[in-house]
Amino acid sequence: MKKTGPFINGEKVSAVDLSLGPKLYHLEISLGHYKNWSIPDSLPHVKSYMKAIYSLDSFIKTRALHEDVIAGWALKVMA
Repeated sequence: MKKTGPFINGEKVSAVDLSLGPKLYHLEISLGHYKNWSIPDSLPHVKSYMKAIYSLDSFIKTRALHEDVIAGWALKVMA
């Protein structure tokens, strides 16, 4: 992240953010559920980046439900 803003390219959301945000969302939910893992406090920049992405109106309106993410990863995790 640039020092000029909360997103990868600074103040404005880019295609990179729109790609990475959902991946981090799935990571956070699925690993939290199946492996009892969370983003460590030693990664504050990652946590603040996730908070910025997750607070976008477009992200809030289009994100998957937690239970759908968990169900979607079940077969892969249990294999």
